[in-house]
Amino acid sequence: MTKNNCFAMFPLCMRNKHVNFFAIILTIYIQCFSHMHILYPGLTLLIGSLEYNRALVAFAKPEGSFSFQQLSEDHYPGDVGFDPLGLKPDDAEEFATIQTKELQNGRLAMLGAAGIIAQELTNGEEIFVNLGLATDRFDPSSVPIQF
Repeated sequence: MTKNNCFAMFPLCMRNKHVNFFAIILTIYIQCFSHMHILYPGLTLLIGSLEYNRALVAFAKPEGSFSFQQLSEDHYPGDVGFDPLGLKPDDAEEFATIQTKELQNGRLAMLGAAGIIAQELTNGEEIFVNLGLATDRFDPSSVPIQF
């Protein structure tokens, strides 16, 4: 496999119109990102600059009577001022309600994904096979990594 052909092993993961998501994720990582270590410093700088901006917005300036990690007076946790579509409500109580709903939906999505993964690990069949929406035509020997 060449470095330019990242998705050359995709047919092994999607044989017979059957999708094995774990094999796809491993294939993408092994074939694409294992040789792209040159992007890691750029990614580190990007994440670091975003966190630095968040710290500038959230924390108070060290002036006068100042305690370590003191938040700004007008800062609400989770609100860094990024709202390009203008969806953030103006009312603080409504913002807290929307923020709580978003957290609860994220937690529910993580539980759903964990349930799907646990089910697939229990009997070795994918979720669509268990639901009767697909036939089990997966051959484990076709996966490039054997466990």
